[in-house]
Amino acid sequence: DNSHQTPLVSSTTNRGAENFHQERRQQHKTNTMSSRTFGCQLPGALHAGLKAAKKSENPGPKRQQALWDRSVFWKQIQREKKLEALMHKYDVTKTGNLTKEELGDLLQDAAKGRRPTEEELNFVLWTTHPKTGDDANRGDRITKNEIATALDVWRTWEQTLPEVEPLMAKYDVNHSGKLEFEQLKNMLTDLNEGRALPDEEVEWVMKAADGMVQGVAPSGGINITELKGAIALWMTHVEEGQHAGPRSCRIC
Repeated sequence: DNSHQTPLVSSTTNRGAENFHQERRQQHKTNTMSSRTFGCQLPGALHAGLKAAKKSENPGPKRQQALWDRSVFWKQIQREKKLEALMHKYDVTKTGNLTKEELGDLLQDAAKGRRPTEEELNFVLWTTHPKTGDDANRGDRITKNEIATALDVWRTWEQTLPEVEPLMAKYDVNHSGKLEFEQLKNMLTDLNEGRALPDEEVEWVMKAADGMVQGVAPSGGINITELKGAIALWMTHVEEGQHAGPRSCRIC
């Protein structure tokens, strides 16, 4: 009869297993405390069971600097991992860079579904490259180190878009995607509280703003990515020897 045989696992073994798991839980608790104290997981803490000391309320300048440097170091590590994750997700061609199409996928997700236009993609590409200072990467691709800058440029543009989009919709009456001379003149006249502008001034704004955005070729008009810059140029433009009172405008 096998019903009275000794169990394969004794009570002593069970107690040993419980003690083991209790020690592991205590280690996890200790590591969590050290993570909260220092702002990140300490290397080796999980294995060494390192206990974090109570945080000093009055650290000296050198220790403050050391703690700050350590915090910056780990933030850079975390940032690098995030950029690697984004590159891994959107670099479907596995070239080590984001093509214009792949950049569009990234920006579309960042904009919660709105796909950037070709003009907006060129704007982001060519605005990103000078900001990173890497002229060798000029072109239709974004490197891993440029992803954060590209996202910053895109977010800034998204904040600008609600200001310029209604103006483009109102004055681009022929739906050409740009403001031609008369359309630009009408817009600036309205912004000037109905006071007409000389054609020479409108022509100056047109020439200065058309093609002012890198990556956006001159088109004979003012594209939406150039519109805010055109208004800023006009608002701050004063002819030589002319004294002008302050101009005000909702968009600038």
